Amino acid sequence: MLFSSIFAATAMVGAAVAEQHFITVANRTGGLVFAPETLTAAEGDTVTFRFWPKNHSVAQSTFAQPCSPMNNGFWSGFVPTTDSQKVADMTFTMEVKNASAPIWYYCTQGQHCQAGMVGVINPPRQGPNTLAAYKNASSLAQRNVSPTSTAGAGGMLQMGNGTAADNTTGSGAPSSSGAASHLAGSAAFAGLSSLFAYLLI
Repeated sequence: MLFSSIFAATAMVGAAVAEQHFITVANRTGGLVFAPETLTAAEGDTVTFRFWPKNHSVAQSTFAQPCSPMNNGFWSGFVPTTDSQKVADMTFTMEVKNASAPIWYYCTQGQHCQAGMVGVINPPRQGPNTLAAYKNASSLAQRNVSPTSTAGAGGMLQMGNGTAADNTTGSGAPSSSGAASHLAGSAAFAGLSSLFAYLLI
């Protein structure tokens, strides 16, 4: 009984401290970029992609084959929007399942991948597999291939941005929302306090 209560409280605290990160797809001025293009996230964290006009996507690839979809990788589908003053109402969110494995991704629209619209979550700390090398390889790709899987594969497409922090300036994206961080900290504190109180009984 005591063990199961401790395990449940520990699991709750672990879930509560997961962060929500944001990456913007393109920007207000039409730049073919992901911002930030490099992100470090822990296992269990979520990454939400927010789309600027006109019609972009995000698909997972491998380092060895940029601009081509990875088998069983995530795929947002195309998210068209015309309002140049704010990000689209539709977002795509994926969860980081393995923080030790780099997650390479690209925009499948036109020649956007070849133009450098690529990024990485949890890049290698050393070695030749850098974002610069991935960008160089993508610039040489013969084709920019969209996955054949259903839009939203490997993640979740949803209306709304999923947070109170709305990046409408195009100046980049916060690593996590203040509200989400505060909520996670409060939940973690409550979970630890409950565990401590239980152990005192």
